[in-house]
Amino acid sequence: MANLEKLGEEVKRYGYAKNQKIKLYGKALQIVSDPVNRQDDSIFVDAREEGTDNVRPVEIPRNVVEMAKSGRRHKSQ
Repeated sequence: MANLEKLGEEVKRYGYAKNQKIKLYGKALQIVSDPVNRQDDSIFVDAREEGTDNVRPVEIPRNVVEMAKSGRRHKSQ
């Protein structure tokens, strides 16, 4: 569905794109995939926790997905 693909693209604008480093759920993560929709409007990225080789799927926080859905733009700090 085109809207779900667009949602993934919008989520990338918030820093959840391949090769980005983020801190999420108390962990420093290196994102190794672009956002993908796995069901409904739940968006996931594959990420590696800093200092390990383990890659696992990580769900993008609901508030980020909701902002992306509403079209609100992220302000750089």
